[in-house]
Amino acid sequence: MKDLTFDIVVVGAGSAGLVVAIGGAKAGKKVLLIEKGEYGGDCTNFGCIPSKSLIASSHVAHLIKRSESYGIKIHSREMDPSGIFERLHTIVNHVKSHEDPAALEKLGVATENGSASFIDKKTLLVNGKKISGKHIVLATGSCPIIPPIPGLEKAPFLTNETIFSLKHIPQSMVFIGGGPICCELAQAFNRLGTKVTIVTNAPNLLIREEPEAQEILKNTFAAEGITVHFNKTAEKISFADHFTVTLSGEKAEVLESKALFVGTGRRPNLDALQLEKGGVRFSEKGVEVDRHGRTNIKNIWAIGDITGPPFFTHNAEHQARTVLKNLLLPFSFKTHPSLMPRCTYTDPEVASIGLKEEECSPKKIAVYSIPFCEVDRCITCGRTEGLLKIVTKKWSSKILGATVVGPRAGEMLMEIATAMYAGLPLRKLTGLIHPYPIENGAIRKAADLYLTQTLLGAFRK
Repeated sequence: MKDLTFDIVVVGAGSAGLVVAIGGAKAGKKVLLIEKGEYGGDCTNFGCIPSKSLIASSHVAHLIKRSESYGIKIHSREMDPSGIFERLHTIVNHVKSHEDPAALEKLGVATENGSASFIDKKTLLVNGKKISGKHIVLATGSCPIIPPIPGLEKAPFLTNETIFSLKHIPQSMVFIGGGPICCELAQAFNRLGTKVTIVTNAPNLLIREEPEAQEILKNTFAAEGITVHFNKTAEKISFADHFTVTLSGEKAEVLESKALFVGTGRRPNLDALQLEKGGVRFSEKGVEVDRHGRTNIKNIWAIGDITGPPFFTHNAEHQARTVLKNLLLPFSFKTHPSLMPRCTYTDPEVASIGLKEEECSPKKIAVYSIPFCEVDRCITCGRTEGLLKIVTKKWSSKILGATVVGPRAGEMLMEIATAMYAGLPLRKLTGLIHPYPIENGAIRKAADLYLTQTLLGAFRK
């Protein structure tokens, strides 16, 4: 690398950084991508890709266990743990093959392996080299928060960065945390044969979701044999040939397990950058940016987890696409944080967007709920435990938020997300023709409720 001056310098080769680096190179810009660890970032190596691969295997195992309810008898239910993890790593490696330095170089992206730190507003130090960029884009991601539990630092606990290195399915595992990561992996390992216990300091699972969604997931976990300790914290942890976890409370209940997973949140990766030398404003929550993705320094941008929650791959990519357009085009583009969908890939999935009912003024809204036991496709598939809930402004039917709980909730939610993005009120969806039968028929049923309950009700004498 002879010329160390670039149009765009991207720090971090995760989902956000890759979007800007590849997009910039395709547009003819001179781009350098700096990465100190694994190319592909958290999503490819330790997050979305391996976890969803494991979840897919657990779905198959669970369906086999339930096969007789569909009229099919399967005599062998034997699992091959090595095959499960081999499949997982094959999928990860396939995705990584499109994101490694060799693939990026073919696309015109120069790469540098190493840790970057600011010298000044336009210059970074990497491997002893001074690298200058007309624009610098920070995309260093996030890492797990490790809670200060006595004894934890001496124990070989797992996080999302280490759990996929397992070679076997643990006999038992305690999960500390009740958020999306813990819920997804706890259910997956439980279905693969692990005796699972969850410890959460919250009164329910996924506490940021609608209460109805929380209850469905809690009941599902109970039915599948997952033990959950609510409103509890781990006070002490010890390890010999197994883990001993002492819980809070008067009884000081003790749990024992062969494995321990900690999933209590994430924090932005800020430490190595020396942001103060670049004059960049930041806090423990992350780098401060406006809706254009720009920091307080005109030529420095930040995208993805480094800007703070929500820590979603699709949020990172949305921010990255916004910044890329701002770098390449003579127009101003903004992010849309209020339209950020979220999906937890449990079974059933829990997907939501916008406001919850409790976040709105009761007198100004209307709420339309459709239980999946009233949706024909859900009945035929034997999946009636879910629901659709839509919150709108009372008379205009402007959609303020929605929650879907079901096998493919993330896909169903996107029809509502599209309507919100396009400014379409719920009443406009009454004329939309859905194929019959599909799960999205629940959306038409909700739109029909607007007609019968709100609109027609106003004209009844």
